[in-house]
Amino acid sequence: MPWVMGAFALLLRPFDKLLSKLLDRGLEAGESYFSRETGEVSFAMPGGKKLTAPFEEFDAYVERVIEAGGIFYRLMFVHRYTAKQFSQTSLSRVEPSKEEVMALWDMLQRYMDPSQPLPDVPRLEPFRNLDPVTTEHDQRVGRNPRFWRDLDLEAWKKGEGAEWLRRQVEYPWDKRRCRLTPQLGKISMDEYRKQRPAGAWPI
Repeated sequence: MPWVMGAFALLLRPFDKLLSKLLDRGLEAGESYFSRETGEVSFAMPGGKKLTAPFEEFDAYVERVIEAGGIFYRLMFVHRYTAKQFSQTSLSRVEPSKEEVMALWDMLQRYMDPSQPLPDVPRLEPFRNLDPVTTEHDQRVGRNPRFWRDLDLEAWKKGEGAEWLRRQVEYPWDKRRCRLTPQLGKISMDEYRKQRPAGAWPI
């Protein structure tokens, strides 16, 4: 059976890549985004539509992806009230382990929480000084504003980076409590519908 699954995945792979490219173009054209300032997420939909909703309305899933090289994982977003699924995004890279996907989701939750400093990752480093909470945090702990940009990455991977990876793999991700669910149900569905932006996907 494994060779059958491998052959099946090999046949699907070119079509999956083509579909990914088409969907990614659609997302770029539709200006999909995660807004830390407003707390909203917007995903482009077919036909020029958008699904825009508060971040806490999106559930995250670890999606299993079967490719010729084996089984991999990626982050999938599902809107709780419409069941719309989004897995073809720049945040949904195919990863070799579930832990990497769960760490990505944890980072995204912290990014969308304006009461916390921005996650300390290379991509966000140039913008840390633009966020007041992050600026205050970095000044308090004495963070080097060019930590990632000046880092000897190869040496870091063998030392501190290897330790970070070990802790990430061993972290009990399944024990974490969701901070978003308590925000749901604070208003009625009728009131919620009135607050949704014009042109948003109907609920």
